[in-house]
Amino acid sequence: MFRFTKTLSILLSFPVYRCQVDRRTFLGAVVCLVCMFFQSSMLQAALLPKPPNGIVWESEIAEGALYYAEVEALLSAYEQVMGVQLSPGERGKVGLKVNTRGGRGISTPTQLLRALIEALELRGFSRSDILLVDYSGHQMRQAGIMPPLSDAGASFDGCPVVALDSGDFYDSEWFYDSPLPPALQQEPQLFGHFSARQSLQEGDEGRKSYLPQPLLFDVDFWINCAVGVDDPALGVDGALANATLWNVSNSRRFLVNQATASAAVAEIAAIPELEERMLLNFISLERYQFIAGPFFNSMYSRSEPKLWMSGDPVALDRLLYERFNARRLLEGFPEIDPLPRQLSFAASLGMGEFEKSKIKIESVRTVIAPAVSVPEIISPETKNTLN
Repeated sequence: MFRFTKTLSILLSFPVYRCQVDRRTFLGAVVCLVCMFFQSSMLQAALLPKPPNGIVWESEIAEGALYYAEVEALLSAYEQVMGVQLSPGERGKVGLKVNTRGGRGISTPTQLLRALIEALELRGFSRSDILLVDYSGHQMRQAGIMPPLSDAGASFDGCPVVALDSGDFYDSEWFYDSPLPPALQQEPQLFGHFSARQSLQEGDEGRKSYLPQPLLFDVDFWINCAVGVDDPALGVDGALANATLWNVSNSRRFLVNQATASAAVAEIAAIPELEERMLLNFISLERYQFIAGPFFNSMYSRSEPKLWMSGDPVALDRLLYERFNARRLLEGFPEIDPLPRQLSFAASLGMGEFEKSKIKIESVRTVIAPAVSVPEIISPETKNTLN
């Protein structure tokens, strides 16, 4: 029913390298293949290693929720365990995918973004090379991330802000193809065309959900800065949804029912060129909403002084699911049931772990000295998992 489409069937990870050899010469063909292998291997080596699935690092948020020490500790924990340094690579840029779907009430905390920006700047990225990305310019303004219309610029603390719905940041050759019709409130220019024809044919614009060009082509890696809120179609609007549905055009059409929403989330998440550079996922529990979503409702929002980081978006969403249901039972509401299907779908595609028994939370404590914050040594259990 669904498929990912590129006009030319060439993955970004494996570009075509042509060798000028005599096609009749076997030795020349072998040299060409060896050349392609080593060049492809070198390109793959440029990608930073992802943490193992099922590992979630957790830091307590100090009073005041400034996040600087906590973010530094979590990023340092990743660097320590994986044996790499987060630093500019060949492209020299990094992306922060934010979530502003709920407006100022329940969006990616701006102070978390400031802490990530500072941590990345300390690791060699200039602010002009740290891109803040989300779908809606209007919602980013509501959340305080994009400046008001009266301000001609589009930056946040010196970092460029990318509003995908401007239409300037999608590549016409990279899209997720589905026969579901466009949503009137999101793509009104396509809806009239669909109504007139009553069906979507192969190649129609209404079938296409375009992928974000900056996160595919421009950055060395990107960090998914999600929020936790319930959603009628998704069950959990968390790390997976923010990396997928709120990252592409023409996405609201998938919210018709749980089956289409779950399938779209899992399949978009598994697109290699989008997934390979999504390095880490952050979720702050400074504010999350367990019912009446997806839009902010203060009556059903709660706060915990915890910050999660993981390379596994499935595990994070499973943890949110457990928290939502615990709160619902406490408040006298029915649980989210069954388990949102995008979790098992995404897990079956290798995107993470959805079974509670396979998810391990590792506490990272910050030790604050003058202008220094370092993580507590990672437990032996985690290191054994990596081996």
